[in-house]
Amino acid sequence: MDKISIILSDLDGTLFRNDKSISDYTKQIIRQAQSKGLLFGICTARAKVNALKFLDGIEPDILITNGGGVVYFQDKKIYNCEFTVEEVRKLIGAAFDVFGNEVTLSADNEHGLYSNSKEELGDKYWTFNDFSDFRETCMKMCIQSLDKEKIEKVVSVIGLDKVDYLPFSDIPWYKLSKKDATKEKAIAELCRYLNIPTSKIAAFGDDFNDIGMLKLCGKGIAMENAIEEVKAAANEICASNENDGVAKWMEEKLEE
Repeated sequence: MDKISIILSDLDGTLFRNDKSISDYTKQIIRQAQSKGLLFGICTARAKVNALKFLDGIEPDILITNGGGVVYFQDKKIYNCEFTVEEVRKLIGAAFDVFGNEVTLSADNEHGLYSNSKEELGDKYWTFNDFSDFRETCMKMCIQSLDKEKIEKVVSVIGLDKVDYLPFSDIPWYKLSKKDATKEKAIAELCRYLNIPTSKIAAFGDDFNDIGMLKLCGKGIAMENAIEEVKAAANEICASNENDGVAKWMEEKLEE
């Protein structure tokens, strides 16, 4: 690990097993790496409040959450990129206009995750909001649809050149964020703050929004369960999330 000083891991499909747990073995290896001077960080599309709920036993040095909308280094916020209240209102209005009033939306910021879903939405850490008068900034919005043409109609109310929009591979949703609220932009800001090159980072991921960071970092590692596009962008492929792939890779490198 001579050339790597930071390890960044996505959560869902990567550090998490399929039941959203993190094994004791993985926690032990992370602590061991940190004791040797490596920095360990989370880089996830989840809202901060929704990520921290699952990290019992792990104390990350770095938190990149909301898809790259915010970066914390040792509890200090060093980067923030979000939709304004006006932009959020425009996107919500356009989503209802394009998809109809029954479309399911979500929005998140540092305070929480909100949705108008009438059913359980993934994990339990979210708050119902019908978005009729939602007036908060947010770092990420999601729309339950894989219709790219309609998504682009929604995005166009702000500008296709100003929004990063990507589908999820495992759920029928699109993610919308500001153009500079991506994992790769967040990592670039982290490196600028720490004055280190991206070549000193090893990053793990499995889905579309991980491709940029895997290409950017010195070591981009795809999970065995990753989609093919992520594997094609990676330098290496490790064991699956169900088989503690991140920890096994770390343990092997720690022994070198």
